[in-house]
Amino acid sequence: MENQKTALKAQIIHAFTGHAKTGFAVSGNYANGNPAAVVFLEDWLSDSALLCMSQQLAQPVTAFLVECAEGYHIRWFSVDAEINLCGHGSLAAAACIFESSPENSVTLFSPHGTVVIHCDDDAYSMRMPAWQAVRHEQNWLDAKRLGLTPVDVYATRDLVIVLESVQQVLDYQPDFEQIKSLNHHHAVILTAASGSGGYVLRNFVPNIGIDEDTATGSAQCSLAPYWLEKLGQEQLEVDQLSADGGYFRVSAAGEDILLTVKAEKKATVSLA
Repeated sequence: MENQKTALKAQIIHAFTGHAKTGFAVSGNYANGNPAAVVFLEDWLSDSALLCMSQQLAQPVTAFLVECAEGYHIRWFSVDAEINLCGHGSLAAAACIFESSPENSVTLFSPHGTVVIHCDDDAYSMRMPAWQAVRHEQNWLDAKRLGLTPVDVYATRDLVIVLESVQQVLDYQPDFEQIKSLNHHHAVILTAASGSGGYVLRNFVPNIGIDEDTATGSAQCSLAPYWLEKLGQEQLEVDQLSADGGYFRVSAAGEDILLTVKAEKKATVSLA
């Protein structure tokens, strides 16, 4: 492998696992979480080499890390393109770091934001940016193009469509070509209050090769500030209603948000 002295290995981690309040199609009430591959590098490789490795590993996201004095620099790739911020890839990376480090905190640096993750026994806390809502008439028009009648809609990096009920979120049948046409948004997120001290979501990102994401940490950057204010609670429980499911607890942390989450290691594979 280009400029690397030793053979590379990837660890496969499932992020955002745990027992949730809403059932999932595949796993009942246990969220299986979102798989990510994690690869440690001595130095950065070319973008094409990183993309090639991501395609070889064939996970929803591969996180690449290079160690620095303050922590690690991180980049995330899907099988189609580089991603500008990935929560589940960050958690997977931290889980691998903590496996061989006596430290209980790590800082991950990227051009798109800094993620700080702490380890406490079998749980992790992730400090991530809180993205504030931008409201514009175009957001409502975009929701209408998807056949939706929201109770609220706003934009961050993502288009967030707030629906009246959990059932409406579950019942939505996505038209991925229409979602792709809204390429001025990174993702389209459907959400509703859960009625049990939190909210639910589904997250669609077909423009980077992920039709529906399984469990999305960065989506909480768009959702948590809204729901923490709307519901008036200090901590919320979050279920991502994909087939395998994702589970989070979210709270405010100054100008950021804090995710309390779990992850499970599944495998180690070698890269040719």
